[in-house]
Amino acid sequence: MDALRSTILLVLALGGCSTARPGSDADVPSPGGQFVTWEQIQRSGATTAWEALKFNVRTHQFAEDSRGNPLRILANRGQGSMVLREDPIVFLDGARMTEITVLRMIPANNLFSIQVFTGPDATTYFGTSAVAGVILLETTLGTEQDTVAPPDTGGS
Repeated sequence: MDALRSTILLVLALGGCSTARPGSDADVPSPGGQFVTWEQIQRSGATTAWEALKFNVRTHQFAEDSRGNPLRILANRGQGSMVLREDPIVFLDGARMTEITVLRMIPANNLFSIQVFTGPDATTYFGTSAVAGVILLETTLGTEQDTVAPPDTGGS
């Protein structure tokens, strides 16, 4: 069983992070990058928040060790002329996460939504330290609280 799991992890690592099914709702882009609903998370078969990100978010790569523990999240962006931050900023219910290994301890069925901001949208809403993007995770517990959201830019 461990050999099968290792093979699957290797295939995912070599093939990128995209395991979302073609034609799924995850293919519909949101204005800020990608928005993944609770229903999409449930359909993906993810059991942890880390798996929910790996299975649904295609704008980043998710690196893990041989045991499946999170190592890094890398932005899928071209090579730049400057050395910039490579890891996206991750927020959980409005609190900035400093350790992504915690994502393996959060059950996927507790996630309400995932919103991904990439490129100019991330730096516009979250500042220049967000060049590798921003990932907002909202749990079902956090839906009653204020969460991190971009400012209204409706132009009023």
